[in-house]
Amino acid sequence: MHEAPLIVASEIREIESSDKERQVLLTFATKIEEEWLRELFSEAFREETVVAFDSAQRRVLGRRETRFHDIVLRSETAGDVPAEAAAAILAREVFAGNIKLKNWDNAVEQWIARLHCVAVWFPELELPQINEAEKLSLLEQICLGAFSYREIKERPVWPVVKSWLSTAQQQALDELAPERVKLPGGKSLKITYSESNPPTVAARIQNLYGVKKNLTIGRDKIPLRIQILAPSHRPIQITDDLENFWQKTYPKIKKELQRKYPKHEWR
Repeated sequence: MHEAPLIVASEIREIESSDKERQVLLTFATKIEEEWLRELFSEAFREETVVAFDSAQRRVLGRRETRFHDIVLRSETAGDVPAEAAAAILAREVFAGNIKLKNWDNAVEQWIARLHCVAVWFPELELPQINEAEKLSLLEQICLGAFSYREIKERPVWPVVKSWLSTAQQQALDELAPERVKLPGGKSLKITYSESNPPTVAARIQNLYGVKKNLTIGRDKIPLRIQILAPSHRPIQITDDLENFWQKTYPKIKKELQRKYPKHEWR
C-alpha cells in the first residue's frame, strides 16, 4: 500500500508531537485500482483539457487531465491552446499585476482617467468609459495571438487603447481634458487627472506671477487645483482659488519665502 497510486483511508488520526507539529496517521487504509473505480463509478470519471498560466515558464500551457471527481489521476501536456483562451489568461495576469506590459504606462492610465473625467463632466457626449471589464477587454485584444509573457511584454498598446474612441470623440477628449495647460507667460503645465480628485497642476510660484484668476479647462467650466511650489519645488499651498491666494495667503508668507530664497524674484 505504501507505493500505491490510489488508496482509501478508513481511519485517520491526527497526532501532535512534543514540538507542536501535527502529523496525520492513517491507521486503516487499503490499496485500490483505477479499474475498480471505473467499474463502480464510471460516471465520476472525466477527461478535460485545462489551460492555465505557468508562472515558472511565464506562458500559457494546456494539459489533458483524467479526473475522478476532483482527483487528477493523470496529466499530460496538451497540443494547441486556443488563441482566445491564451489571450484571456494573459490579460488576467496583466490585470492582476503579476506581469506588466512595458508600454502600458502612466500616460495610458492618465488617458483613461481623462476619458473618465470628461464622461462625468459632459454626460451629454456619451463617451464610453473604460472600467475594469472594458480594461480587461482591451488587454485581451493586446494579448491576442500570444502564448507567453515574452511575446506581449513590449507590444504597443496605444493603437488598441485609442481605438476605443472614434476620431471625433478623441478630438473632444483632447479639447475638454488636455494633457497640459498653458500659462500667460508661455510655460505649460502638465495636468494630473484622477477619478476621485480635481484635475491638478504643480507650478513654482514665480511661474504664476501674472496669473490672477483660476486656471480652467473643459470650456472654462472645470477649475484646476494648483499645487504652488517654492523655488525648492516643495509645496507651500494647494488651492483652487488663485485669486484668494494672492489676496490673503501670499502676503502672509512672502517675507518668509524671501528670507529662505533671497536669490529669487519676489513680487
